Amino acid sequence: MHPALIVILSLVGAVLFLFFVALRIFKKIYPVPMPWRLASILDNPGRRRFLSPSKTLRQMGIGQGMRVLELGPGSGFLTIEAARRVGDSGMLYCLDIEPALVVRLRQKTAKAGLENVALIVGNGECIPFADSIFDLAFLVAVLGEMPNKDVALRELHRVLTPGGVLSISELLPDPDYPLRGTTIAWALKAGFEPFQEFGNFFTYVVNFRRDHAQVR
Repeated sequence: MHPALIVILSLVGAVLFLFFVALRIFKKIYPVPMPWRLASILDNPGRRRFLSPSKTLRQMGIGQGMRVLELGPGSGFLTIEAARRVGDSGMLYCLDIEPALVVRLRQKTAKAGLENVALIVGNGECIPFADSIFDLAFLVAVLGEMPNKDVALRELHRVLTPGGVLSISELLPDPDYPLRGTTIAWALKAGFEPFQEFGNFFTYVVNFRRDHAQVR
């Protein structure tokens, strides 16, 4: 490789690295959802190499007849496959804070002919559902974006049935990526107990059970 090209690639790599570091610092100080106009990049085929929808949902334990909550579906990267997995006897509820993304996802599910998906605009820190109604709730690269993670996790604890499952998945290079141990510590504080772990440092899924006592 030509020395000049090596220098150019090294400079580009350094700039990208510094940008990523700066973005992580900014998101740690100001955790906010990804702008809806950028959400479409999450649907790129390259992402499926690191986060296979079918494999991820299988690890989460989503199956036929379940009532499932997807918090922060964004562009719907996992939504279509999740709805197919719960089947006609189940129901998938998707809650997202961005109205524009909900509109886009409604078009996507309609095109797929899915009738077992309910799409709601709402805040994960005040989930608009009654207590103990979901068998499973899942979040993918969402928890780190939430300003008040303790409140969000307590809300998830509230809407899950006793013994229900909370599944959290994270992956790099998401600027909000938390270490697995950090995610587990957050969930333990909210009354969840980890019982399954998959993946590696770069991408992981951790499944938790909701205990039988409500956390206030």
